[in-house]
Amino acid sequence: MEISLVGAGYWGSKLKAELETIPGVEEIEIIDIKDGKDLKDIKYHNVILATPAWDHHTQTIRLLQQDKNVYVEKPLSLTCTECCIIKSFLREQTLMVGHIFLYNDRVHKIKELLPQIGEVQHIEMNRLNWGRFQTKISTVHSLAPHDVSIIHYWLGTHEFQNIKHSGHKYSGKVQNDRDEFSFTCNRTPIKFNLSWYYPEKVRTTAIVGTKGMIFWDEEKKTIKLTTNIWNEDRMNYEPTIEHFDIESNPLRNELIEFVDCVREKRKPLSDVDNAIEVAKNLDLLSKSL
Repeated sequence: MEISLVGAGYWGSKLKAELETIPGVEEIEIIDIKDGKDLKDIKYHNVILATPAWDHHTQTIRLLQQDKNVYVEKPLSLTCTECCIIKSFLREQTLMVGHIFLYNDRVHKIKELLPQIGEVQHIEMNRLNWGRFQTKISTVHSLAPHDVSIIHYWLGTHEFQNIKHSGHKYSGKVQNDRDEFSFTCNRTPIKFNLSWYYPEKVRTTAIVGTKGMIFWDEEKKTIKLTTNIWNEDRMNYEPTIEHFDIESNPLRNELIEFVDCVREKRKPLSDVDNAIEVAKNLDLLSKSL
C-alpha cells in the first residue's frame, strides 16, 4: 500500500517512523504544506492528515472530493457542525479519525474490568504536562478529545450535562493554561483536569464504583484494580488488589486499523460517526469556557 503523509512536524515524524514498520506499507510520500506543496500535489490514494486542528475541516473535504481514503488526526474538526459537513462529502471512501486511545489495550482492559467494581460512582481524569502551548485552540480541542472518546467507549455516547468550568491563565497567553470541568455522563459524575502548564507529564484516571475502584497511570502503563472494599456492615476492611502491566502500542494499532479498513472496505472503530459524537460533547465543553 502507498500512503501520502501530509504534515512533517512533531506528530507527522512519529507517524512516519511507525508507518515504516507496518507490513504492507510499501511507499510513504511526505507532503509538507509549509514548503509550498498543495493537497492537489498528493500522489497516492491513501492519505494521513497530520496538520493543525484548525485546518482539518477544509483539508479533509478537499481530500474526500479527490476520492481519497483519509486518516485525519484528532479532532476531526473544531465544531460538530463542521464534522457533519465533512460527513456529507463521504461516499465509499474510508474516513478514520485518530482517537488513539480507542486503540490502547489498557483502555480495553479497563472496560473489561468495569463490571468488577459495580456501578460507577465517579471518574476523574488528569491530562497535564508542561509546554506545547496553544493560541488558536483551547485545551478542549487539544487535550479533551482523548478523554471524551475514552468516556464514550466506557460509558456509551451520552450528552454531557450539568457542566461546570473553572479556568486559569497563568502565562497570560490567549488560551487558559489549565481548565477543570465537572459534569455528568449518563448520570455519572466526571471531572477533567486539563493543562499544559504543569511541572511534569501526568496521565491518570481514577474510577470509583460501588464495589471497587480502578486507577490507571498511562505514563507508567499500569492499572490497579481494588475490589472487596466493603464488608456487610459497609465498613472498610482489607481489600483485594490486583495490578496489570499491559504493553500496548496504540499508534501502531490505529495505523494498522487504517490499512486494514482500506483493504477490507470496512468502517474503523473511530469512524466519522464516532467523531461526530465526540464533537457534540466538545462543543458543550467549549460553551462553558
